[in-house]
Amino acid sequence: MRKTLLLFIFTSLFISCNKENEKFYFIGNWSTTSDTNFNIDIQFFKDSMVIDDSLIYGTYSNKWKVKGSKIEQTLLRGDKSILNYKNTNYYKFNLTKDTLFIKNDLDSIHYFKFAKINNGFEYFENKIGLRIKLEKVSDGLITAGNDDYNFNIYISTKNNKIIAKTDYSNNLNNLASQLFNFKSQIPVKDEKKLKYVLFIDKNVSNKKIDSIKSLFIKEIVEKIFIVKNYKENRWNEPINWLGIYEN
Repeated sequence: MRKTLLLFIFTSLFISCNKENEKFYFIGNWSTTSDTNFNIDIQFFKDSMVIDDSLIYGTYSNKWKVKGSKIEQTLLRGDKSILNYKNTNYYKFNLTKDTLFIKNDLDSIHYFKFAKINNGFEYFENKIGLRIKLEKVSDGLITAGNDDYNFNIYISTKNNKIIAKTDYSNNLNNLASQLFNFKSQIPVKDEKKLKYVLFIDKNVSNKKIDSIKSLFIKEIVEKIFIVKNYKENRWNEPINWLGIYEN
């Protein structure tokens, strides 16, 4: 009887420790990846979580705990007219614990994919779906200014291939139509503020960069701004990009 009781206590402690160890991997910042149709940010703390789902539910917070393969949540703060007081999600991690998959308990198939985020630049890379190592400089830099006037082009490598993409397409094949659509949203009086803003990985050759620049249509957007550095705010807030205008 005594052995049975000790075994029960040991098993209970082991399961409890496993749950706490698993809970440890959640702690931190998570954001949906670029191949997900929704933009959701989650901050996991020890006993609470803050969810920013601006498209549907806004920002709200829950108390949470891990139970088996589920995250059980209780609403702490948020719009009670649209949010459930109790909510349960299924979850799973990848092997390195830096990608989290979550789905509602009523959904039998679809998981949302979240990447673990440590800082603002990682958040930026996660949203564009590329890794970019800037060739940083510190002197003589100015701010890229208002994002509304910036047509962003990201140039990097992925799977040993050069990638050039924008906020509107995964390539530059239809660049003219992208530019026309972008320009049409800007008041005529502000059109001179428009510029290409280039985020260039330092491993991309100058020859390739020049080839990409040759596709730019200066009759639509004239100025070119090269990002060389940045100043971060909070992990999921816009970054102040710093750089230089190209002559």
